[in-house]
Amino acid sequence: MPGYADYKKLYCEEYRTLFEEGYDVEKYIVNDENSADFRPNPNEQDKYPEGDDFWKRPYENLVKIMDTPLRADYPYVEPNELDESMAQAGKMPVLEPLSDEEYKDRIYGAFYGRCSAVILGKPLEMGLTKKFIREYLESVDAYPLNDFVPPKSQKLSFTLREDCIHSAKDYVKFAQADDDIHYTLLGLALVEEKGLDFTKADIGNHWCGSFPYYWCWCASRVAYHHFVGGTLPLDRIPYTINPWRECIDGQIRTDIWGYIFPAQIEKACKYSHKDTSFSLTKNGIYGGMFVAGALAGALSKNPTTDTIIDSGLASIPQKSRLYEAITLVRDWYNETKSWDETADRIIEKYGYLPNEATINNMAMVALGIVAGELDYTKSITIATMCGMDTDCNAGTVGSIVGAAVGLGKIEKRWYEPLNDTIKTALANFGECKISDICERIIRQRNRFNRGE
Repeated sequence: MPGYADYKKLYCEEYRTLFEEGYDVEKYIVNDENSADFRPNPNEQDKYPEGDDFWKRPYENLVKIMDTPLRADYPYVEPNELDESMAQAGKMPVLEPLSDEEYKDRIYGAFYGRCSAVILGKPLEMGLTKKFIREYLESVDAYPLNDFVPPKSQKLSFTLREDCIHSAKDYVKFAQADDDIHYTLLGLALVEEKGLDFTKADIGNHWCGSFPYYWCWCASRVAYHHFVGGTLPLDRIPYTINPWRECIDGQIRTDIWGYIFPAQIEKACKYSHKDTSFSLTKNGIYGGMFVAGALAGALSKNPTTDTIIDSGLASIPQKSRLYEAITLVRDWYNETKSWDETADRIIEKYGYLPNEATINNMAMVALGIVAGELDYTKSITIATMCGMDTDCNAGTVGSIVGAAVGLGKIEKRWYEPLNDTIKTALANFGECKISDICERIIRQRNRFNRGE
């Protein structure tokens, strides 16, 4: 099996990804099994045998489509290069920097806000639909959500993830190990060790020395696999056996760049791009750039939801699918003022995408921000009740909104149960204090913004 999945799964995932990227996959389908270019229709996959012996050749033929032009009617323009992406990005808002005292409160709000929101969403990260999440919460008298999630419904005879019991209501005593928290710590450690001149090889070496292979998912696991194997040029890693190259990984790992470059959208985006392009392409990269830019906007004086969204949009190409999705979400919410109706429209338009894709999840993040109206509790609970990747989305919303309002405006009931503690699966972190991480982030901001 080639890393993260067998060839059948790779084939079906790659077919969808190539179509989304604008390739004319239907034109290149070849149904004759005797043909050297045989490529079955993935909608008819069940009529073919299982096993890599059958699916390896079709997969290798399918990915050759990346060398062909995009469909003539494809309306999106999605460069991978930083300069092209920023040249095509939205209008840059004017941001006013924070004082040192304001920045400290905001960073504490951002990272405590991320940790608490990840814990809120973690037990529901089971691929559950928005509809079922509502049914579950109603069955335990917890809808609309306003607290950590009860772990079991007697009425539905349904138990949430047993490995997440420490993130469930009445059991929270620390921030449980989670990739959505790990990535912020990894980014911090990388910049502490390498500064801003880190390379793709530095990222790979840092990952391999910091956490086990099975503690990363999707494109990150593929990149880890390729990097350890050492058989590819680093710039080919995002493209090879990686149909998840536009997945959520970028969204959840770029907070550090917004944190250390407050009110500096372009710098936050530059280093987010440098980080995420190790394993991702196009909208996978843009997801990270949007979050970094939105955080830079949130970490400015008197931010509004529009400031935050506009800062994110100023970070990504205007003709990208992600820019379109986030713009639609803000317009839909402004039409209805209903997060519930807007979430349903997101599901209707993007619900066919995988649960770990960027565009559908970032649409829910944007909804949590605009509908939450910078109320931390409202924002993170909306992001969780929307479904999809619940801990990722809640964590990102919690980080951005926490950065906008500061720790002083987050109810203590969200972060006091964590006892200032994260239990990680990372080398050189282990069990650590949330407050210590905040202080380390502040030192890096001072290092690169004040020359300390």
